[in-house]
Amino acid sequence: MPPRHGKSEGTSRRLPPFLFGRNPAERIQLCSHTSDLSKEMARDVRQIMESDSYREVFHGVGIRVGKRDRDRADLFDISGGGSLKAAGVGTGISGRGFTKGVIDDYLKDRADANSFAVREDVWRWFTSVFRYRQAKDAGILITSTRWHEDDLIGRLKKKIAAGESEPYDILTLPSLATDSPHPDDWRKPGEALWPWFKTAEQHEQTRLLEPRDFAALDQQDPRSEGGTEWPATLFPSSIWFDEWPKDIEAWVIACDPSKGKSSKHGDYSALVAVARDHDGVHWVEADLARRPADVIIAATYELAARLRRELGKVEEGVGFETDGFAELFLPMLRSYERGQAMHLRLHEISHGNVPKTTRIRRLTPLLTAGRLRFRATPSTRLGVRQMEEFPVADHDDFEDSLEMAVRLLNRLYPWGGDR
Repeated sequence: MPPRHGKSEGTSRRLPPFLFGRNPAERIQLCSHTSDLSKEMARDVRQIMESDSYREVFHGVGIRVGKRDRDRADLFDISGGGSLKAAGVGTGISGRGFTKGVIDDYLKDRADANSFAVREDVWRWFTSVFRYRQAKDAGILITSTRWHEDDLIGRLKKKIAAGESEPYDILTLPSLATDSPHPDDWRKPGEALWPWFKTAEQHEQTRLLEPRDFAALDQQDPRSEGGTEWPATLFPSSIWFDEWPKDIEAWVIACDPSKGKSSKHGDYSALVAVARDHDGVHWVEADLARRPADVIIAATYELAARLRRELGKVEEGVGFETDGFAELFLPMLRSYERGQAMHLRLHEISHGNVPKTTRIRRLTPLLTAGRLRFRATPSTRLGVRQMEEFPVADHDDFEDSLEMAVRLLNRLYPWGGDR
């Protein structure tokens, strides 16, 4: 979760009293980036459990007062046999096993996050100290604002993906909702997590001020130190549209099946439609999905038919990549077309020996000139997200197809302003 959105209040201050109320025999280990902070949270736990309102909810559950409990802020016992131990990440916790282990904000700040030595110390402490203190069937909860892709959560996610760790339930709550929310996140894309505290517009200002920190701290998506190609200022809220404009002069669709030998696992097949108006503004809609070849072809026809209905009788064309495995798609498409009432103007798109990143960078003049607009659909938003993270994103199917579509459009129907 983002900073100041209730992580510590929920997981470090309120959760332990709740767990003790349900089972007074719980042994809870509470850890944060410094011992002082973990002790402060432990004192808050104690204060909650000593309140009248807590006793009204959980009858008979409370602090077992003894000499040790009066003298130590980092350790106290529960009347039902449980205990709470607070410690700083990186410190020794030997002799105190836990049934529930809570790690809350294991890194203090950006300086610690950028230090490989600190990240390594946190990882080694987690694997060789913290995990060895868990009882049979213990539960572990790690809550944090993400600072770095190689932090504790980042390393765990890689281990989980590789099958080298027990699975964790992962809940990510970004400041602004994305197109791939958690099932329990009911927000629509772009909506703020806690609008009473911070509106979507305020989050947008934060993003424009420092995109890298916003991606990490607010969106829980830390990015590579290498940086991205295009600054966030090139993706203002004004780039989005809902309905096609009336003055479209030509449109094309470009398809990247992403079935070649160089494709990465999980790549999308990308259908990108680009419509250009008389002022040279390019209006873009994407259809990104993981699908087999026959479904890609059918989806191409469906998109083209819809564009003919929505944009009227204007110049058009459909291009397919013909490098590598993708060259098989044109014969399949022509075979499919024989059974259709609608016929498409098909064109081959070849890249020659031009590297993909070089081709994608051809979009820069359109971006910087403000001549790209994007339809506010889930697939298109996902594609723009890829652009925002280019060239360090996991996928680049969208911008690859977008460049192909722009190139095909200019080849078939050169714009008067570019002549």
